[in-house]
Amino acid sequence: MSIALVYLARGEGGGLSSFKNFVEAYFLFPPGCSHELIIISKGWGNIDGADELKKISKKIGAKLIELPDDGYDWGAYMRVAPLLDHEWLCFLNTHSRPLVQGWLQLLMQAAKSADLNLGAVGVTASLESLTRLLPLKSENAKYNTVLIYPLRLILNWVRLVTRFRDFPIFPNPHLRSNALMVRRELFISFSKDRKIPCSKYEALKLESGRLGFSMFLRRSGKKLLIVGADGKVYKSEEWINSGTFRVPHQGNLLVEDNQTKGYITADKSLKMYLEKSAWGRVLTQI
Repeated sequence: MSIALVYLARGEGGGLSSFKNFVEAYFLFPPGCSHELIIISKGWGNIDGADELKKISKKIGAKLIELPDDGYDWGAYMRVAPLLDHEWLCFLNTHSRPLVQGWLQLLMQAAKSADLNLGAVGVTASLESLTRLLPLKSENAKYNTVLIYPLRLILNWVRLVTRFRDFPIFPNPHLRSNALMVRRELFISFSKDRKIPCSKYEALKLESGRLGFSMFLRRSGKKLLIVGADGKVYKSEEWINSGTFRVPHQGNLLVEDNQTKGYITADKSLKMYLEKSAWGRVLTQI
């Protein structure tokens, strides 16, 4: 059972630092099962650090694949999948960092537990949708004033009308792409009818839109699962209780990324907003 562990190393925005953090975590928390490490070099060109990226990749025995600097994360995954011949693909984005020893093995075990009915296994997921209506009454009193409140109503309808075609209304169960394991054949089947995204909005459509990856799997009758650091597998109705994403402490997280870290460092009001966006209700005690 061959596995390609595909890490996306983006050149901009502190890419070398993120790559080094991943490599450090890769050895600090060994994946726990046989695999080939693939590094996608995207957007490096001749910028500072490009040579060091190549040297480190060679030193750790990783295969380096250079791709055009476009298409966002999903575009890179869609381009690299046909170049590989592994049965399983595990995608990690630029900011992903393992937190638990044997993390890849836990993902693989979760995938095998669902047998042929599996769609994909991730480490974080959400019910969030870009068409989710803002609450009519904000938890922040300053947004409920005579001047602001009508603007909130208008914004609600604008968001709904302009995005409804592309995104299901909340709840919108989908896996996040910070760490995602899927059969190569299934991912290529999804990719062949999709275009490489040209904007952040188009990339978001691939992740959580009506024609996105999770919806593609759900329409095919496939399971969307996440696995926690405890090794337990969680179905969509259990995600909110998995202890992994935008819940107090996130103590069961298998692989972190910039969004999971952003939640931890957020103040209480922002935590509450992020929780409500992801799950439809506040989990942090006031």
